[in-house]
Amino acid sequence: MPHIKVLNQNDELVYKENIHGMWTIERYVNLLMGEVPRLSDDANGYGPNGKNYIAHVDIPENVKIAFEELKMAFGSETREANPLYASKVIKK
Repeated sequence: MPHIKVLNQNDELVYKENIHGMWTIERYVNLLMGEVPRLSDDANGYGPNGKNYIAHVDIPENVKIAFEELKMAFGSETREANPLYASKVIKK
């Protein structure tokens, strides 16, 4: 697969070339920005201290800092999980 190049054009991210079948950059950002909150082991995350869908995950401090910086640029809107695909986990 060829490398996909993204440019900053008029303060907006755009693909250098139109690639058939690619989602919009906003869609990718939305999906990726949702991963840190989902991996977080807090009341809102999927870890044992939240929804208990996954095991505890340590998120490195530099990832947390980068996530906060990206939220300033892209906002905090992230894709919500579809409950139809949730595992049936029994909390103890």
